[in-house]
Amino acid sequence: MRDLLKKTGNIEQLAFCRSVEYQDGAAKGLSAWQIRNGELCFSVAKDKCMDILELSYRGINLSFLAKNGLSSGNYTQESAFSNRSVMGGMLFTCGTDNVGPMDWKRQLPIHGSLRFTSARHRREQCYFDKDGMYHILVGGVMEPNGLFEGNIVLERTIETVYGSKKIWITDRFRNMGYNREPFLLLYHYNFSYPFLESCCQIEIDSSKTVLREQMEREAKDFLQVEEPLDGGVEQVFFHDACAGADGRVRVAVQNPKRKMGVQIVYEKQVLPKLVQWKSMVSGDYALGIEPANCLVFGRAYEEEHGTLCYLEGGEERIVNMELEVW
Repeated sequence: MRDLLKKTGNIEQLAFCRSVEYQDGAAKGLSAWQIRNGELCFSVAKDKCMDILELSYRGINLSFLAKNGLSSGNYTQESAFSNRSVMGGMLFTCGTDNVGPMDWKRQLPIHGSLRFTSARHRREQCYFDKDGMYHILVGGVMEPNGLFEGNIVLERTIETVYGSKKIWITDRFRNMGYNREPFLLLYHYNFSYPFLESCCQIEIDSSKTVLREQMEREAKDFLQVEEPLDGGVEQVFFHDACAGADGRVRVAVQNPKRKMGVQIVYEKQVLPKLVQWKSMVSGDYALGIEPANCLVFGRAYEEEHGTLCYLEGGEERIVNMELEVW
């Protein structure tokens, strides 16, 4: 790395972390970090659970944005019970009070309230380690804000190292309260064009796969990516993904035409379920890879089926994930 610096005036020619604030449209007031690690570029929303807004590699976009585009935490919260709140992005975090459709009875928004929670105690670090590797790290804490509501706090760090094509995401959830609280969690990784095309190959090692609407039968066609279809409908698949000897699940998507690929790695013990969102719909063309500890029918469904996860008072749960591009 130090030899490369001989060819630069400033390290930001190669890698940087910059704070920005968007000025107009639905994104007005949204603050974020823009991070560049060589040919890998992504942005992290300070005001939306430190989720990853956009991701590109070698100048090619990988991530999905819904019609409303980038949107602030305030915009999302104001429309929390509508699909207008679903921005997409490379990663948005669903939970911990709900995953799936809105629950009017208990005032639970679509995919929960964590995704529009602003980070506090924010930090950013750019540094060389003892081996001369250049690290970029951002962190923050998402705290709930409601009288008599749960008190599950999320501390998140996102890190990348110059020369690698990886992003490491570490989430530490703590129940800071004194009661057992529902703990639903789903990570929505969303891919779209120009990375996502009909030539793409999806790699999921699954012992069983069912379609959301036909859970009694084995599903097909979940590995195919088709051309956009006017008037098409989304498909949602549930996988029993197989972990390797290290207990981690690896899901990959490759685009052979562009000679690019991406892989998501996570621990099955912590996230035992894998949801796949396949939207081959014109104007809403996307593929979602979604490690989770629940399905996407909402909290009431998990309660009725005895599958709802909880965090006891004082209990914590750590989630480690990797996103690698090549």
